[in-house]
Amino acid sequence: MAVHNNVFRGPQSVGQYFNPDFHLPLPLVEIPDRLNPYQKDKVRIYAKMMTCLPAQNVKSLPALQMLRDEPRAATRKIAEASSGSTILSLGIIARVLWGNEDVEAHVTNKKSRESLNLLRFFGIKPCLFSGLAQQEPTDPAGIMARLRRKAATSDDMVYLGQYDNEKNWKSHATWTGPQILQQLPEINLFSTTVGTGGCITGTGVALKSGKPSIRVLGVFNIAGDPVPGPRYYEGFQSSPFPWQQAIDARVEVSSVESYRMSMKLSREGLICGPSSGEALQGLLQYLDDLKKAGTLEELVDDTTGEISCVFTCSDLPYQYLSEYFDRLGAEEFPHIENEILLQCDQTKHDPRWILDSAQALELLGTGHQNRHGKADMGGLVAHQHVTKVSSTLIMDLRSTCDFRASHILDSVSTPLPGLFEGLAGGDLFSNPQEVSRVWTSMRKWLKEPEVSWLLTEVRYGKKKVLILCYDGFASQLVGSALRYQDVEAFPVRGGFIALYEQIEQIS
Repeated sequence: MAVHNNVFRGPQSVGQYFNPDFHLPLPLVEIPDRLNPYQKDKVRIYAKMMTCLPAQNVKSLPALQMLRDEPRAATRKIAEASSGSTILSLGIIARVLWGNEDVEAHVTNKKSRESLNLLRFFGIKPCLFSGLAQQEPTDPAGIMARLRRKAATSDDMVYLGQYDNEKNWKSHATWTGPQILQQLPEINLFSTTVGTGGCITGTGVALKSGKPSIRVLGVFNIAGDPVPGPRYYEGFQSSPFPWQQAIDARVEVSSVESYRMSMKLSREGLICGPSSGEALQGLLQYLDDLKKAGTLEELVDDTTGEISCVFTCSDLPYQYLSEYFDRLGAEEFPHIENEILLQCDQTKHDPRWILDSAQALELLGTGHQNRHGKADMGGLVAHQHVTKVSSTLIMDLRSTCDFRASHILDSVSTPLPGLFEGLAGGDLFSNPQEVSRVWTSMRKWLKEPEVSWLLTEVRYGKKKVLILCYDGFASQLVGSALRYQDVEAFPVRGGFIALYEQIEQIS
């Protein structure tokens, strides 16, 4: 029974939040017409959003049931051969139920660092094994057999064994199947991918017990072309679950089609991972086979005159994002505008480092020496009323010619090649090509002996650096690069002219 206004209170609030009995049925959403090529054949297709479960994946239902059925899991280490939704759900729910933080994921060493860090984020300890990445539950030399043997002789560990734990499939017989029948009594066809076999077995058994005419489709990986979660059929047949009572037909789907369909669903607002795309793609392939064979009409419901189909959205795409770009072509994604900027200016910028002209003068210290003193074209000083603090160095990036014409007392000319007044219309960051050019020039400039020596002296003397350019933008690039090299650098907003005008105001 759903709680009032979906508010969970009290010491058992999170436990109740994870209990499906305290919620309305998970959403069943008809997919957009553009994803249903059989709409004209009176086929309606609905997504069962298992991603709306608190742990955001289909495995949280069997995880909940398996933990409830094993009271020793409250105080013992929990180990499972899983790197995905099952172990994530076990780790989260074990904390929710009992505060048990001792959960291990036995994971192939082929997993990415990103995947391992996801487990660690949720407080789950990754335990790596080598050899075959996807091992069979019945393999006596496999990781699952090793865990089974270890748990049998251990007083401080439990192994729930998702592949042969009957609470796995019975959780879907308790919740998923009955929910679908309640929401869509006219259902004719149910499609889901097959991993452990828990979802298809439990949901299929429940659906058929309520409506024997329902057809259940199992969607499998193609051998050697895996999608995370599902298995290939030859490796599944040894499952101890009563799947023969549930599965009427099976199809195989390529990983490319699975990832592509997942992306299409996600772009349409039904956000889901690759196994969800596989479930829908398998359903569409099956419908296509029936249509070509002239038997599609056998599924038409006598009451509605339609064919109502349901597939599962089992998890989310985010942990697999890199794989979408590995499997699918670049043409399937929007291009990145100004991609050249990914190759330059990657160090941190901080607005606190950018000084206005008044702040720059405060950093330098102010006095009124030679208030109107200006250099001639060959001189070195533009204004001499600034008494520079010795702990601050002024680096002037402007050209040698412009520096000679006018500059701040005791500033050092360190001309940045290619820099000139009016560059990029006075708005450098609006022109990615110019940003790249200036940044590339800066990298070479930083390696010049004079500049390198100067920065070494700055670091040794623990000096601050005030950076001047024509408009303040190039100095931001340089300031960011110097900060990365542990130099306390401060670009001046508006550049030399802004500081010049500030000096004029007080002179």
